[in-house]
Amino acid sequence: MLTVDQQVVVIDRRPTLAPPKTRASVRNVPIPAVLADALAEYIDRHKPEDVLFRTTRGNLVRRDYFNADVLKPAIFSAGVPVDMTFHDLRHTFASTALAEGVPISEVSRWPGHESITTTVDLYGHLVPEASERARTALDHAFAAALRLT
Repeated sequence: MLTVDQQVVVIDRRPTLAPPKTRASVRNVPIPAVLADALAEYIDRHKPEDVLFRTTRGNLVRRDYFNADVLKPAIFSAGVPVDMTFHDLRHTFASTALAEGVPISEVSRWPGHESITTTVDLYGHLVPEASERARTALDHAFAAALRLT
């Protein structure tokens, strides 16, 4: 799990650490084993004192720096559409989790949505099979109950 409990904000043109915007923004987000392993190796090699990543000059990473110097080169190297944004990664994460059957109530917490309604509004169309799963679950429950009588 990755804990989100700080963010970089710019005050007087200087990046500084601050708490996230809302109570819901403080959260634990599951990460795949391959990422956990890569982060553990990075931490072991670099031994960061407070935050995982800084610029080459040792500053906190601002969004504009990250987009220009980290994300865009990675997008180019990966061969994905060049208009992809960091926010698209959030959508991919949530969409993939829902496609794999993770309950929307769980997925709702991970992007830091204040309400499950936000998640349903954004991603509800990705779980149309939920009705079929509910019907199947009810069929199994009633079939089991009928066998007991």
